[in-house]
Amino acid sequence: MVLKEIIQDLESSKNPVYKMLWKGETSHTLAIGFKKGMHLHKHKSDIPARIIVIKGEVVYNSDNGPVTLGLYDEFQIPVKEYHWVDANEDSLMLVLKGH
Repeated sequence: MVLKEIIQDLESSKNPVYKMLWKGETSHTLAIGFKKGMHLHKHKSDIPARIIVIKGEVVYNSDNGPVTLGLYDEFQIPVKEYHWVDANEDSLMLVLKGH
C-alpha cells in the first residue's frame, strides 16, 4: 500500500514524500508524491532512470530547460544530469532506476 501511504503522509508534509516501491539487485522503483507547488531539490542519478507520471502534472527541470510531464507521460533522465522537479498539481510519479 505504498502509494496510499504516500498520499496519507503528504497531508502533513511540507516536502515531497518518497518511498521505495520495489528493490532488486541492480534496479529499484521509487514512488514520489507531491502537493501542488512542492519542489524536489537539485540532484543527479549515476544510473539510468525513467520518470512515469501516474497522477497530476510535474515539471522536470535541468540546464537544458523545463519539460512538462502530465498523466502517463514518461521521461528518460540522462545519466549524471543535474535536475529538479516542481509540481504544478498534486502529483504522483514513479522513478525506475537500474540497468
